[in-house]
Amino acid sequence: MRLLCISDVHGEATVLDGILQHAGAVDLVLLGGDLTNFGTPNQAERLVAMAQLACPRVLAVAGNCDSAAIDDRLTELSVSLFGRGVVYEAIGFCGVSAMPPWLGQMYELTEDEIAAALGEGYRQIREAPRAVVLSHTPPRGCRLDRTPRGEQVGSTAVRRFIETSQPALVVCGHIHESRGVDMIGAATVVNCGPAYRGQYAIAELNESVQVELRAV
Repeated sequence: MRLLCISDVHGEATVLDGILQHAGAVDLVLLGGDLTNFGTPNQAERLVAMAQLACPRVLAVAGNCDSAAIDDRLTELSVSLFGRGVVYEAIGFCGVSAMPPWLGQMYELTEDEIAAALGEGYRQIREAPRAVVLSHTPPRGCRLDRTPRGEQVGSTAVRRFIETSQPALVVCGHIHESRGVDMIGAATVVNCGPAYRGQYAIAELNESVQVELRAV
Protein backbone atom coordinates (compact mmCIF):
# COMPACT_ATOMS: atom_id res chain seq x y z
CA MET A 1 0.00 0.00 0.00
CA ARG A 2 1.27 3.43 -0.97
CA LEU A 3 0.40 6.24 1.46
CA LEU A 4 0.62 9.98 0.91
CA CYS A 5 1.39 11.51 4.31
CA ILE A 6 0.67 15.23 4.78
CA SER A 7 0.58 17.39 7.90
CA ASP A 8 0.41 21.09 8.75
CA VAL A 9 -1.23 22.47 5.64
CA HIS A 10 -2.27 25.57 7.63
CA GLY A 11 -4.90 26.52 5.07
CA GLU A 12 -2.55 26.73 2.08
CA ALA A 13 -4.82 25.17 -0.52
CA THR A 14 -2.59 26.01 -3.48
CA VAL A 15 0.38 24.29 -1.89
CA LEU A 16 -1.75 21.26 -0.99
CA ASP A 17 -2.86 21.00 -4.60
CA GLY A 18 0.78 21.08 -5.68
CA ILE A 19 1.64 18.26 -3.29
CA LEU A 20 -1.27 16.13 -4.48
CA GLN A 21 -0.15 16.53 -8.09
CA HIS A 22 3.55 16.04 -7.28
CA ALA A 23 2.96 12.83 -5.32
CA GLY A 24 1.31 10.92 -8.17
CA ALA A 25 -0.91 7.89 -7.69
CA VAL A 26 -1.40 6.65 -4.14
CA ASP A 27 -3.75 4.22 -2.40
CA LEU A 28 -4.63 6.46 0.54
CA VAL A 29 -4.04 10.02 1.78
CA LEU A 30 -3.34 10.70 5.45
CA LEU A 31 -3.93 14.29 6.64
CA GLY A 32 -2.18 14.71 9.96
CA GLY A 33 -3.77 17.83 11.39
CA ASP A 34 -3.41 21.61 11.26
CA LEU A 35 -5.44 21.55 8.09
CA THR A 36 -6.32 25.16 8.83
CA ASN A 37 -4.64 28.07 10.58
CA PHE A 38 -7.34 28.61 13.23
CA GLY A 39 -9.88 28.31 10.42
CA THR A 40 -13.42 27.02 10.08
CA PRO A 41 -14.91 23.56 9.52
CA ASN A 42 -15.88 24.66 6.01
CA GLN A 43 -12.27 25.49 5.22
CA ALA A 44 -11.18 22.09 6.49
CA GLU A 45 -13.89 20.39 4.43
CA ARG A 46 -12.67 22.09 1.26
CA LEU A 47 -9.14 20.81 1.86
CA VAL A 48 -10.41 17.29 2.47
CA ALA A 49 -12.40 17.50 -0.76
CA MET A 50 -9.25 18.50 -2.64
CA ALA A 51 -7.47 15.44 -1.32
CA GLN A 52 -10.41 13.21 -2.24
CA LEU A 53 -10.26 14.42 -5.83
CA ALA A 54 -6.71 13.08 -6.01
CA CYS A 55 -7.47 9.88 -4.07
CA PRO A 56 -10.92 8.79 -2.86
CA ARG A 57 -9.50 7.22 0.30
CA VAL A 58 -8.67 10.00 2.76
CA LEU A 59 -8.23 9.72 6.53
CA ALA A 60 -7.57 12.69 8.79
CA VAL A 61 -7.13 14.07 12.28
CA ALA A 62 -7.24 17.67 13.50
CA GLY A 63 -4.30 19.62 14.88
CA ASN A 64 -3.74 22.22 17.56
CA CYS A 65 -4.43 25.02 15.05
CA ASP A 66 -7.75 23.40 14.14
CA SER A 67 -10.61 22.91 16.62
CA ALA A 68 -13.07 20.45 18.12
CA ALA A 69 -15.61 21.77 15.59
CA ILE A 70 -13.27 20.77 12.77
CA ASP A 71 -12.90 17.33 14.37
CA ASP A 72 -16.69 17.05 14.34
CA ARG A 73 -16.77 17.97 10.66
CA LEU A 74 -14.14 15.34 9.85
CA THR A 75 -16.37 12.79 11.59
CA GLU A 76 -19.39 13.95 9.56
CA LEU A 77 -17.31 13.51 6.40
CA SER A 78 -16.41 9.93 7.45
CA VAL A 79 -12.68 10.64 7.25
CA SER A 80 -11.86 11.09 10.94
CA LEU A 81 -9.45 8.77 12.75
CA PHE A 82 -9.80 10.53 16.11
CA GLY A 83 -10.60 7.70 18.52
CA ARG A 84 -11.63 5.55 15.58
CA GLY A 85 -10.20 2.59 13.70
CA VAL A 86 -10.71 1.48 10.10
CA VAL A 87 -9.18 -1.35 8.09
CA TYR A 88 -8.14 -1.18 4.46
CA GLU A 89 -6.50 -4.15 2.76
CA ALA A 90 -5.61 -5.84 6.06
CA ILE A 91 -3.97 -2.68 7.43
CA GLY A 92 -5.61 -1.04 10.43
CA PHE A 93 -5.58 2.75 10.82
CA CYS A 94 -6.27 4.68 14.03
CA GLY A 95 -5.38 8.12 15.28
CA VAL A 96 -5.60 11.08 17.61
CA SER A 97 -6.06 14.82 17.13
CA ALA A 98 -4.80 17.97 18.89
CA MET A 99 -1.72 18.19 21.10
CA PRO A 100 -0.85 17.87 24.81
CA PRO A 101 -1.50 20.90 27.04
CA TRP A 102 0.70 23.88 26.25
CA LEU A 103 -0.73 27.42 26.05
CA GLY A 104 -4.36 26.63 26.74
CA GLN A 105 -5.46 28.68 23.73
CA MET A 106 -5.31 25.97 21.07
CA TYR A 107 -6.91 22.59 20.47
CA GLU A 108 -5.37 20.59 23.30
CA LEU A 109 -6.06 17.26 25.00
CA THR A 110 -4.72 15.84 28.24
CA GLU A 111 -2.36 12.91 27.97
CA ASP A 112 -5.12 10.73 29.43
CA GLU A 113 -7.49 11.86 26.68
CA ILE A 114 -4.86 11.14 24.04
CA ALA A 115 -4.28 7.67 25.50
CA ALA A 116 -8.02 6.96 25.58
CA ALA A 117 -8.52 7.99 21.95
CA LEU A 118 -5.63 5.84 20.76
CA GLY A 119 -6.80 2.92 22.86
CA GLU A 120 -10.35 3.07 21.49
CA GLY A 121 -9.20 3.34 17.88
CA TYR A 122 -6.75 0.49 18.29
CA ARG A 123 -9.42 -1.68 19.87
CA GLN A 124 -11.39 -1.41 16.65
CA ILE A 125 -8.47 -2.63 14.50
CA ARG A 126 -6.73 -5.06 16.83
CA GLU A 127 -7.42 -8.02 14.55
CA ALA A 128 -5.61 -6.39 11.63
CA PRO A 129 -2.15 -7.87 10.92
CA ARG A 130 -0.51 -4.42 10.87
CA ALA A 131 -1.41 -0.99 12.19
CA VAL A 132 -0.78 2.59 11.11
CA VAL A 133 -1.21 5.46 13.59
CA LEU A 134 -2.00 9.03 12.52
CA SER A 135 -1.20 11.51 15.29
CA HIS A 136 -0.82 15.25 14.95
CA THR A 137 1.70 15.34 17.77
CA PRO A 138 4.87 13.24 17.64
CA PRO A 139 5.84 10.88 20.46
CA ARG A 140 7.90 12.36 23.28
CA GLY A 141 11.61 11.76 23.40
CA CYS A 142 12.60 11.00 19.81
CA ARG A 143 14.29 13.01 17.07
CA LEU A 144 10.94 14.22 15.78
CA ASP A 145 9.64 16.36 18.66
CA ARG A 146 12.43 18.89 19.26
CA THR A 147 11.69 22.60 19.07
CA PRO A 148 14.36 25.02 17.78
CA ARG A 149 15.38 25.50 21.43
CA GLY A 150 15.96 21.77 21.83
CA GLU A 151 12.89 21.16 23.99
CA GLN A 152 11.12 17.84 23.51
CA VAL A 153 7.40 18.55 23.45
CA GLY A 154 5.82 15.41 22.02
CA SER A 155 3.15 13.33 23.72
CA THR A 156 4.07 10.85 26.43
CA ALA A 157 0.80 9.00 25.77
CA VAL A 158 1.65 8.58 22.08
CA ARG A 159 5.10 7.32 23.08
CA ARG A 160 3.66 4.75 25.51
CA PHE A 161 1.14 3.59 22.92
CA ILE A 162 3.87 3.01 20.34
CA GLU A 163 6.05 1.15 22.81
CA THR A 164 3.17 -1.08 23.86
CA SER A 165 1.40 -1.68 20.54
CA GLN A 166 4.33 -1.48 18.10
CA PRO A 167 2.40 -0.32 15.02
CA ALA A 168 4.15 -0.70 11.68
CA LEU A 169 4.03 3.06 10.98
CA VAL A 170 3.30 6.27 12.89
CA VAL A 171 2.63 9.44 10.88
CA CYS A 172 2.84 12.78 12.69
CA GLY A 173 3.75 16.45 12.23
CA HIS A 174 3.24 19.46 14.53
CA ILE A 175 6.92 20.27 15.18
CA HIS A 176 7.86 21.88 11.88
CA GLU A 177 11.58 21.93 12.57
CA SER A 178 11.87 18.20 13.35
CA ARG A 179 10.99 16.65 10.03
CA GLY A 180 12.47 13.19 9.67
CA VAL A 181 12.19 9.48 10.27
CA ASP A 182 12.94 7.62 13.49
CA MET A 183 12.39 4.18 15.00
CA ILE A 184 10.76 3.27 18.31
CA GLY A 185 11.30 -0.44 18.63
CA ALA A 186 10.00 -1.94 15.39
CA ALA A 187 7.75 1.06 14.66
CA THR A 188 8.74 3.48 11.91
CA VAL A 189 7.83 7.06 12.88
CA VAL A 190 7.76 9.90 10.35
CA ASN A 191 7.29 13.61 10.96
CA CYS A 192 6.17 14.73 7.49
CA GLY A 193 7.28 18.33 7.92
CA PRO A 194 5.02 21.32 7.24
CA ALA A 195 2.98 20.93 4.07
CA TYR A 196 2.56 24.70 3.76
CA ARG A 197 6.28 24.69 2.85
CA GLY A 198 5.66 21.98 0.25
CA GLN A 199 6.95 19.11 2.40
CA TYR A 200 5.34 15.67 2.63
CA ALA A 201 6.20 11.97 2.78
CA ILE A 202 5.42 8.82 0.85
CA ALA A 203 5.21 5.58 2.83
CA GLU A 204 5.22 2.16 1.17
CA LEU A 205 3.82 -0.69 3.25
CA ASN A 206 4.71 -4.00 1.65
CA GLU A 207 6.77 -6.70 3.32
CA SER A 208 8.63 -3.85 5.01
CA VAL A 209 7.96 -0.14 5.64
CA GLN A 210 9.80 2.36 3.48
CA VAL A 211 9.45 6.12 3.88
CA GLU A 212 10.60 8.82 1.48
CA LEU A 213 10.62 12.47 2.51
CA ARG A 214 9.69 14.71 -0.40
CA ALA A 215 9.12 18.36 -1.23
CA VAL A 216 7.45 20.18 -4.10
